[in-house]
Amino acid sequence: MAKKNTPTLHLTLVTVLLFVCLLCIFLNNGFWHALFYALLFFGLRWLLRRWTQYKSSGWVIFRTVFLVMLFGASSFLFTLVRSETNYVFFFDHSAPMKVLMDDEWVSINNATKIDLSDEFISDEVKVQTVYFKRSQPKILGKVKNLILQEQIRVFTFKPENDFYLISDVTNRFHPMSQAEAQSRKQSDFLINASFYDRNNNAIGEIYYLGEKYQNKSSSSGYFKVIDGRPHAGPESIFTPYRATPYYACQAHPSTMKNGTIFGYIDNEQYLGHRKWGKKTYRNLIGEKEDGSIVFVVSNNGGLLSVKEVTQVAQRIGVKHAALFDAGIALQYAFNHPDYHESFSAFNNEMDAGNFCDRVCMRLFRKNFIQRSPVYIGIKVKTE
Repeated sequence: MAKKNTPTLHLTLVTVLLFVCLLCIFLNNGFWHALFYALLFFGLRWLLRRWTQYKSSGWVIFRTVFLVMLFGASSFLFTLVRSETNYVFFFDHSAPMKVLMDDEWVSINNATKIDLSDEFISDEVKVQTVYFKRSQPKILGKVKNLILQEQIRVFTFKPENDFYLISDVTNRFHPMSQAEAQSRKQSDFLINASFYDRNNNAIGEIYYLGEKYQNKSSSSGYFKVIDGRPHAGPESIFTPYRATPYYACQAHPSTMKNGTIFGYIDNEQYLGHRKWGKKTYRNLIGEKEDGSIVFVVSNNGGLLSVKEVTQVAQRIGVKHAALFDAGIALQYAFNHPDYHESFSAFNNEMDAGNFCDRVCMRLFRKNFIQRSPVYIGIKVKTE
């Protein structure tokens, strides 16, 4: 039995417990996770007090209030900056990515296929995960690799589903968060699409309900719905289609056609496009041979170069592909009675006002709250 009133032992154990619980909140954002770990902390602290027979001083109420405020503030801050995914920025991500092929870790450059972990499967949609990691030079990074792998989510939709765009075309494409887009039209899947400039204006061609709202830019990638069928990839694949698109949006770069990665993507130094080699959140939309539309998108920790996300798409059977807006602007959600997922790379819930957005746009070329002028939406077909 522990000695009576052992403050050093008690305070040491409580400090370690506090650190572990805050670390869990750091890696698992959201109110319910924070509430669970806060209750776990206070429950275990009470048990430690009984075990060590520690006699608290009269400041116990103030300490408890401080700890409650600490948990609340930490949860708010961690959720705001999406620490559960952005923790990866603290680690080295210069090494080549490794993926699982037949349960063995191999370099993406040597992989001919990639193991996919099923999250949700139905007749009309599949949600799967690609796990990957990078060699880490430091001890902390090596430990991280033992317990955490970065993730890429793969959404595959049959072309018979209902594909469309969601945008505020009557208000000059006023940008929306994923939740705001959902309120305009209930969708089973939503993801941001078009790029936007410093003034939040959508960039590139847009067709909405068969009407053309913007002319095309020099960007080479497209998502279009023509004659009720969705298509995604470089501009050249749309040559056979003569009908006016019912929906269309444009982005860059196009990365692959007929299963072949373009040379300017394969060579990451091509024409000075070195930013394409930067590891950040990616949003690739592609089309398979059977017409299925595939979204290969970053999930927790999923920092990728343009070439890497294209290689992943190629290895899982995507035929044509193009990249759409991502980075910290990436946000998507999938809702089904049997499966739900929502991801955002940064804050897409708290609006601090136009002034804060303007300051962040000037400094970082991103708003404080992430909104997009155009979303791709999907309603899954039901029997």
